Parts: sequence; C-alpha cells; structure tokens
Amino acid sequence: MFNRHGITRLESDFDPNECKYYITPQSVEALIREEIQRGKKSNKLSASEPFGSSVAHVKHSGNTNLADERQLKELERKIFDLQIANRGKDYLIDELNKERTRFFDQLLDANRTVGQLETKLNQLEAPKP
Repeated sequence: MFNRHGITRLESDFDPNECKYYITPQSVEALIREEIQRGKKSNKLSASEPFGSSVAHVKHSGNTNLADERQLKELERKIFDLQIANRGKDYLIDELNKERTRFFDQLLDANRTVGQLETKLNQLEAPKP
C-alpha cells in the first residue's frame, strides 16, 4: 500500500481499548523488501563523481579559524546576555507576583473591614424624635 508520495505505508489496526496502532507482519516484510530495492538502486553511483572522493576545488583560507573563533565568542556573549536578561525577567516576574499577592491580601482585609462596618451601621437604631 503506497501513499501519494509513493512511500509504502504500513498496514495497521487501531485498538481503541489500548489506544495503540498494531502493524501487520506482512506490511513490515513488504517495507523491508522495498527498502532493500531502494538501497540497491542508490548504490549505483554516477560516473561524474564517485562516492567518497575528496572535494579538491574548495579552498580553505587560514583566516577561517580566526573568523570562526570570533563568531563563536560573539555567540557565547549573546547567549550570556540572554541568560542575564532571562534571569532579570524571572526576578521581575517573581517580584510582581509577590506585590500582587500583597495587594490582594490588603484588598481582602479592606473588604472585610467595610463589611463589618456596614453590619455595625445597620445595627444602630434610628435617633428618637
């Protein structure tokens, strides 16, 4: 069984009780045969460039190591800066969470006090004429 890209799909059954797919041994064997055939086709190398040959036309200059080292150091600095920024953000978030918790506690206390005062006000008698 092939998909739209010409790749063999494994035949499988879904077990709803275990929420797993089980593949059939026949589909596995068919896939192995197909991969063996593909391997035989890909082993045929073109005459233009044999496998494992060194690339002679690429020139490496001596400055590449220095440039790579500079680039590596620059990237390390950027990573270090990002780590510092992340620690700063984490600290700020923790402080804001603490401040929010304190503010919420103060709000609850004020709300409780207002409720107590309202209860006392409702219990007062009206003045006598």
